[in-house]
Amino acid sequence: MPTPPRLFLLAVVLASFIPVARGAPAARPPNLVVILLDNIGQEWFGSYGSEEKCTPQMDRLAAAGVRFENCYTPVVCGPSRVQLLTGRYPFRTGWYLHHDAALYGGGGLDPKREITIARVLRDAGYRTGMAGKWQVNHLYQEPGVLRAHGFDESLVVPMSIDRDRADAAFMARYERAIAENDDVHLLDATRRIESRYADPVVMRDGGAREVRRGKFGPDVFQEFAIDFMTRHRDRPFFFYHAMVLAHGANAATHAAALPGETTAPKTPNEAFAAMVRYADRQVGEFFAALDRLGLRDNTIVVVATDNGSDATLSGRRHGRVVKGGLYQMTENGGNVVCFVNSPRLVPGGRTSALIDFSDIFPTLAAFAGAPRPRGVAIDGRSYAEYLRGRAPLPREWIFNQYRPHRVVRDARFKLWGDGRLFDLAADPGEERPVPAGSSAAADAARARLAAALASLPQQDAPLPFAHRSLSAFKQRREAAAKK
Repeated sequence: MPTPPRLFLLAVVLASFIPVARGAPAARPPNLVVILLDNIGQEWFGSYGSEEKCTPQMDRLAAAGVRFENCYTPVVCGPSRVQLLTGRYPFRTGWYLHHDAALYGGGGLDPKREITIARVLRDAGYRTGMAGKWQVNHLYQEPGVLRAHGFDESLVVPMSIDRDRADAAFMARYERAIAENDDVHLLDATRRIESRYADPVVMRDGGAREVRRGKFGPDVFQEFAIDFMTRHRDRPFFFYHAMVLAHGANAATHAAALPGETTAPKTPNEAFAAMVRYADRQVGEFFAALDRLGLRDNTIVVVATDNGSDATLSGRRHGRVVKGGLYQMTENGGNVVCFVNSPRLVPGGRTSALIDFSDIFPTLAAFAGAPRPRGVAIDGRSYAEYLRGRAPLPREWIFNQYRPHRVVRDARFKLWGDGRLFDLAADPGEERPVPAGSSAAADAARARLAAALASLPQQDAPLPFAHRSLSAFKQRREAAAKK
């Protein structure tokens, strides 16, 4: 018997109020941000015991988030950034020495060989962007490489030789110095890198070179980062804010007062401290922008530094003067700042022991619900569940490498590949190796850490090109002199 029209309409109306069996819509994935500061050691951060009073904003954010006491990363820019971006240790990628592709060319991070976290997140539906320092490709020779690496949008400093300050004779001598591994001459040539501070040179989305006259580079990149978040606040985004502050070699030659500073610094240490203060202010402004845009509760931010400070600089930490450790496998060179802040998604007020840069890739992928790339060995471990407060710390040791050295440490002890063991709680400067048999705790740590080192592949994967950097040129020059 047909349903009367009025009863049919009533049934339709009632059905509209019945929950659909498919369940509630999935929650929007979190926005993900990595803020990477350039060449600033732990000795400059109050949250790590610094007495320099340069980082009040970041100290506050670290205290409200999860702060890692020990975070290992390769001890110079290129290898450090590659490990962060790929989640792979240097012996897998070939970046076990610094390779300054932006400055010397010769090859760079190849999207056919390596998959970055930006690519994984873009493929998972995220809008991706970056600003600041890339360095691991020559952007004039590979103008589309950032898009190939997964970045939808970018504004970066190319960091090549500034052709406005280099004539044909200089470039001919420069190319000859590269061929001859003349690191002494090339050290002087690095003073002609395109500016990242006053009148910065930038490249947007792989386009033409621009000089932003009258601008201060860190402000240009910060504006781009905030504009990116503003334009994409209605969808999940990933942003890699690779800040150009506060690279020591540049700070030492930055004689002018920074924006907002009334006097110019008198010494390299004072110039660097001013740069660190400016970086701290910008990080605070970045988080304020997240609040203003209504994004803070659903955004997870990782803040880290890429390696230690320049060896010409020093800061007071825990009552002693600490010299910068750039290029050195000491704790001052490879044990860096790292904290994670997200008021709603990451329960804060916690201090943790161990993480390394390979862990950032799988952690971000897990937060996004993005699958890891197939057939690729990822060395990092996901900290997502730990950061959510649902699981224990996933690591008992962290690893570092800069050829020819390999080291591994736990919360207290550090073992070098040559067998030296240091008790970092008692000897943070690594001045007194612990003899075998002198301590049961040290002997147990030695055996445990030696097993960790032995578990890793012992051969370094080669790059398809020779490393080009001051350290690589110097190593080859010294090796040739011994023959």
